[in-house]
Amino acid sequence: MSALIRLRGVCKDYMSGPEVVHALVDVELEIGAGELVAVVGASGSGKSTLMNILGCLDRPTRGRYELAGIDVTERSTDQRALVRNRLIGFVFQGFNLLPRTTALENVELPLVYRGVSTRERFRRAAHALAQVGLADRAHHTPAQLSGGQQQRVAIARALVTNPPLLLADEPTGNLDTRTSHEVLGLLQELSEQHGITVMIVTHETDIAACTRRIITVRDGRIFRDEPNAARPAAAVESRP
Repeated sequence: MSALIRLRGVCKDYMSGPEVVHALVDVELEIGAGELVAVVGASGSGKSTLMNILGCLDRPTRGRYELAGIDVTERSTDQRALVRNRLIGFVFQGFNLLPRTTALENVELPLVYRGVSTRERFRRAAHALAQVGLADRAHHTPAQLSGGQQQRVAIARALVTNPPLLLADEPTGNLDTRTSHEVLGLLQELSEQHGITVMIVTHETDIAACTRRIITVRDGRIFRDEPNAARPAAAVESRP
């Protein structure tokens, strides 16, 4: 399995008044194409900082980051934005859909930024919605969709550019148990059947248990990095 992600000695420091906060410390990490990975850790552990760097939303203070063979460490803000648009799809806990536009139009949005023609945008967005089982909801607005359907639209939007990497930040945090099963099952399918690298940031152990690798972050360091016998999403226990 070829490495899609390589971090070498990555550190991230922040100033908090007169103090230097070491958010990440000498992180070494490789993640292969098609892996399904959970990143877990307590609040303030550094997992969000790690994901911001992986998502090209921030750059390390020291160290190197390579994504799909591209060294993105020293790239400018505009260059990192281009890498994000080409190589990374994002899924957030809050869905982040435009409320007055249809599911199809929401999914088309990343292609608008690429300058893709109207006809091609429609074709690709419709295909992405079909991938997540929402072909019949293309012309519904978010208010006309359930929470699970909204998250599926968000996943379709992340997939429409055919990115090799999907970063999901607490993707089931606003969903009930049954809907969480559906969304997790979809993420498992994207990894296993379509070869997309999926990284899920979560604080929930039952969600992490559905991945094939669990990376635990503590005090800005990789505390534990272990393979996991991923269980089917339908086996996730009901939440209280």
